[in-house]
Amino acid sequence: MSLPVPYQIVHLARGRARNLAAHAALLDAASRCLFGRGYTPDLPRLAERLAAVAAAEHYPAAVSGFVRIELTPEGDERLTAAGVSLYDGYALRSVMPDAVTLRYDLPLTEAPTTAREAVEELAAAVARRRGAALAVRVGADGTLRSADNAPLFGILGKRLIPAPAFPAVERELVLRVAPQAGLEIADERLDLALLPRLDELFYADHRGITSLGHCDSLPLMSLLAERLAAAIEALFPKM
Repeated sequence: MSLPVPYQIVHLARGRARNLAAHAALLDAASRCLFGRGYTPDLPRLAERLAAVAAAEHYPAAVSGFVRIELTPEGDERLTAAGVSLYDGYALRSVMPDAVTLRYDLPLTEAPTTAREAVEELAAAVARRRGAALAVRVGADGTLRSADNAPLFGILGKRLIPAPAFPAVERELVLRVAPQAGLEIADERLDLALLPRLDELFYADHRGITSLGHCDSLPLMSLLAERLAAAIEALFPKM
């Protein structure tokens, strides 16, 4: 049985990698936890290599693209193309998928790994059988945890309620810009009991922000999430 492989997906806008030091730090922590081996790449050189992957895949210059970094148990680093965006930079995605809540646990760690990815894919398959596009993971205590393998957030009035989550680049970006979007970061549980009262429910990943249209058939809006996406993109001046 092969060990899980930690990974990060890096956002490249106009060929430039964003948040690379933060992604590398998360990979370093995951590698030390799983393999007892650190990860301290030369960041400028890594940025060049990521850009080379994007160029080799002929990523369009007008929109963002994504490159995945994986670390193997043997200490190898793998860079693979992870697709392109419809947008130039972080954005509120036009899709508003429907979701259902599912109770399940993750193996070993909350960090992004191929093992976690496999569990999330299975949960998505179960969600599709129930007529939804994706699953919202619920913990044993009823806390909403993640969606589509990404950090989850709820909005109630002017309060942003983050789900408990492993450190993630995009989660920190959302928390950083929340005050600019007129939101107070609330210290309360994002749980199933709160779900019927939420105005918005969204997740943040390398693509930007994705608002849910429904969760367990409850309708949701997408108003302040758009403001958050715009505030995140404003952190990265056009070059």
